[in-house]
Amino acid sequence: MEILSTGEKIRRARVKKGMTLKALCGSEISVSKMSTIENDKVQAEDWILELVAKRLGIEKESLKKDIVEEVAEELEKLAGNMFSKNYEQDIRSLIEVTEENHMIFQAFQARIQLIDHFIEKNKLDELNLEISQLYKTYINIVNVETQYLYCITMARYLYAMKEYENALVFLNYLMSHFYTLPDHIEKEKRLMIPYYTVSCLVHMEEQEEARKFVPYLNELLEVTKSDSLKGQIHLKLCMVEVTEDLESCSLKIQKLLKDFPEMLAKAKYYMAMRLLKMGDDLGAYREMEEAAKVLPPEKLANNIELVLNAMERFVENGHHQEAGKYIDLVVNAAIENQNPQCVEKAYYFKGCLLAESGNFPMAETYLSVSLDMLLKRGRTKELAKRYRDLAEVYYKMEKKEDAIRYFALSIQLEGHI
Repeated sequence: MEILSTGEKIRRARVKKGMTLKALCGSEISVSKMSTIENDKVQAEDWILELVAKRLGIEKESLKKDIVEEVAEELEKLAGNMFSKNYEQDIRSLIEVTEENHMIFQAFQARIQLIDHFIEKNKLDELNLEISQLYKTYINIVNVETQYLYCITMARYLYAMKEYENALVFLNYLMSHFYTLPDHIEKEKRLMIPYYTVSCLVHMEEQEEARKFVPYLNELLEVTKSDSLKGQIHLKLCMVEVTEDLESCSLKIQKLLKDFPEMLAKAKYYMAMRLLKMGDDLGAYREMEEAAKVLPPEKLANNIELVLNAMERFVENGHHQEAGKYIDLVVNAAIENQNPQCVEKAYYFKGCLLAESGNFPMAETYLSVSLDMLLKRGRTKELAKRYRDLAEVYYKMEKKEDAIRYFALSIQLEGHI
């Protein structure tokens, strides 16, 4: 990507046309004046730009745009193509341009946009690296506007990392300044603060606290023109338990998110968990089935943690037959995601379901592999349960010595929890 200043545009167009500086200037402009314009030492007056554009055969408006305007246009263009194949390469090139030209605020904006991209793509390693770069840029331009942008971005980053309590630190700070934010920060952007606050509280299962922010969500629903955001707001309203008419809510979400399949699938997974909690098993099964249909298999790996959470709820609540319909998809997606923690969990659920179906030898294999992976992480509470699960499989296989050994390990660990 190449973004040029007005002077550089003139120079390149002149050289390409094979025109000398003197020929371009004619009798109307001094050569020294044009030289300073081409070297961006002074700005060209409108009449000079009009004359130069005519002689070079290019549009005056295109020539007139300075590098700040070019960068602003490119940022807006890239924001609408965040999922394109070359997005990351293009936005990094733009960041390079802004830094080379000491455009700190524009570099800050571009880095935020790149972070948004990594959040949407669930690229957590890249996200961790980029968030530190954002801070290095931010400390050079601290003001009320950049403080808002930095805090809301940090909240979204921590939310993506599932650090909900830490995200709330930034959101609570912004909420304390909600009515004193600068006027040029539009209403919809302000209302995203309580929106993300509710998102965090829902994941922390603090529905009562989340319900305090429902008036803000209703206000955001009135203000925004984005169907995708409206769909997400209706989902949040369902999750904070302000409505019992989940079937109607589900249809509304489906209509709003019909053009956003990944968002719709996520919404249906969350709705399934809500219905499961209410005891509506059939409704939960329906939402899970629809989610699996909506979300393409190639997108499953990027959303593996969400799917694993749904799988965990189904297994823990004894819905083994229903969970069995999706377990192979989940295992394959976890492997494709290449997250060891996700693979370990997927193997564990596979082992549990195999044990429930009576296939104890294969259950032993999956549970053992899962246990080996968990041992490397050293999670005591989880290890105790895994030892007990494996002990029960060995007991059913009539391998009593192994069963006793793993039961003993489980009891020993439980004594230290």
